[in-house]
Amino acid sequence: MLTKLFQIVRKKAFIGCSIILCSLLMMACKKGPVKEEMSFDSGSFHIVGDLQLPVGNGPHPVILFVHGDGPNSRTSGVTYPPIMERMQNAGYATFAWDKPGTGESTGTIDRSKLFEQRTQIVLDAINLIKQHPNIDPARIGLWGISQAGYIMPLVLTKTRDIHFMIAISCPGCAGVDQGAYLASKQAVCAGLPEEQAREVEALFSAVERARTYEEYVGYKEQLLAFPELMVLEEQGVRMSIRPREEWHMDDLEGNYYWNPMDVIEQTTIPVLAVFGGKDTQVDPIQGKNAYEEALHKAGNSHYQVELIPGTDHNILISETGCISERMNRSRAGWSNYPEEYLDLIEEWLGGLDL
Repeated sequence: MLTKLFQIVRKKAFIGCSIILCSLLMMACKKGPVKEEMSFDSGSFHIVGDLQLPVGNGPHPVILFVHGDGPNSRTSGVTYPPIMERMQNAGYATFAWDKPGTGESTGTIDRSKLFEQRTQIVLDAINLIKQHPNIDPARIGLWGISQAGYIMPLVLTKTRDIHFMIAISCPGCAGVDQGAYLASKQAVCAGLPEEQAREVEALFSAVERARTYEEYVGYKEQLLAFPELMVLEEQGVRMSIRPREEWHMDDLEGNYYWNPMDVIEQTTIPVLAVFGGKDTQVDPIQGKNAYEEALHKAGNSHYQVELIPGTDHNILISETGCISERMNRSRAGWSNYPEEYLDLIEEWLGGLDL
């Protein structure tokens, strides 16, 4: 009797273990996104990044990530993965890289050649990704944020390989005007009355457009009358008046004065543009209106422009949108996207007919 009972228990235990083992094997064999490290050279830069392929057989459409300003890695901390996951859910591969001097990429961007060098990096990334056997070269798109709003339009002027674009918090004006908005809004964050923001913004723009040293000094002295602007010194903006020997008249035709809407108003590929309602770095109202007007002028039949209330420059849920709040944000806060934003990206990509 005991021997028979032991055999029954052992048989049930074996069956139970077999079920668990099969479950584990099924989980192990279940295919998920595949990550592949890729590298390429762009001028003097050696660029390293990750290509992530979605579930299913290729070739897949792919989205290249174009960073904003400053140092940035292929994941941008914790900010890119939630977005990439939604893209992969929609059947798209993603390719993002470490910017020069960040992560495994080498070199340093020359600020005097910033637009040219950053544009070339994207073009070289496109040439690399087109050769991948699991990528469809006829379905390459761009996702970019902030400063990418200047780089992506330049890329569009140099290649026909881009078939759609997602622009996040991208300026709808020249860099000089975007910088003036940013400066005035940070002053508001520091206590400047909102009704004086436009005056300060106009003065910042006038400083950058001054044609003589005397004109520059006059506008600068008016700015220095606002004590709230001293917060900008902490953020790396030089507020003091430059000596005559350090001042020079800028070329008003340079990149800092170029309006990317000149390209967008000729862009007919599908475009999704998204702005955060509390953005204090790029004017969300002006940007939204500029993109809508430019894409309408282009006769673009597949575009969508959205403003998401309660979100900042990164489309993260925010109380103020101020840079000071962003600097104090916890790591968890850097992935605090509203579902509306992530749903929008996945649904828009799912609706593309490329």
